[in-house]
Amino acid sequence: MQKLVFFIVAVLLLVSFCHDANGFSGSTPTIPRVAFQNLQENEFRHPLDRDLTKLILATPGNKLADQVFRRAFPLLEQGARLDLLSSSVKVSAEQLPHLHESMVEACRVLDISSPPELFVQSNPQANAYTTASSKGEKAVIVITSALLDRCSDREMQAIIGHELGHMKCNHSFYLTVGGLASAPLRLLPFAGDSLADSLLEKWRLAAEYTCDRAAVLVAQDSEIVASAMLKLFAGTGKYGMNVEAFVAQSEEYDRLLRNSNPMVRASIENQQRTHPLPVRRIAELKRWSESEEYTKLLKNGVMIS
Repeated sequence: MQKLVFFIVAVLLLVSFCHDANGFSGSTPTIPRVAFQNLQENEFRHPLDRDLTKLILATPGNKLADQVFRRAFPLLEQGARLDLLSSSVKVSAEQLPHLHESMVEACRVLDISSPPELFVQSNPQANAYTTASSKGEKAVIVITSALLDRCSDREMQAIIGHELGHMKCNHSFYLTVGGLASAPLRLLPFAGDSLADSLLEKWRLAAEYTCDRAAVLVAQDSEIVASAMLKLFAGTGKYGMNVEAFVAQSEEYDRLLRNSNPMVRASIENQQRTHPLPVRRIAELKRWSESEEYTKLLKNGVMIS
């Protein structure tokens, strides 16, 4: 009888472990972490993101672009929300409450007083994105079912933290305004279009680096963020992929890139488009998680659990 009881308990523990390792288990683990009171965006913004934001806001066409955006976006936002409400699951205290609690906690860590709306969208493609018309207005975060199934609780919260970083830094707004405000650059002969495109592309990449930092602030463990990225990039959460090995891969990539032919390096950098290459993101977040800047933020945080 004792052997039977022991066997049943062992099986239950194994099932519980496997469920948490391969997908969102429905409860966010409580771990000692700090919240960042009065956290300002520039305290974790990537330097390039910060500099390009200032540059775009200083352009002559910025005010006009701002006005155009504020008039047009509410209509787009209405359509997007109606589509989500009709075809996705809205997360709340009553619907997927543990996922909602996880998002609320991430908001608390990043000092976001008004949590966004969170939707789960049925989609075989693992992805997450956010929209927000302007700071202070209701934002929306969408995560796909494939991503939710693939990630553990803490990985999912880190991904939400990444999207909250876009929201806190107002990237949806500023990048769109930046695109409109950079229009005068396209009037320049010969290189106008390429100059404007290059500027916006670099900004989008820097914005991703910024939000990876936000994910690290939420998780307070760079390996959790790296693990979430690895599952996203590899297309699977199976087979026990090794985060440390992927970090080592990113370091190998950095070494080879530094020593590569300039033409090869330019070609590789041109491949990055809207999101940095996976290994570049891993290497960048690892560097920042070991920086004095990050350590100082942690020291000034207030314990929440």
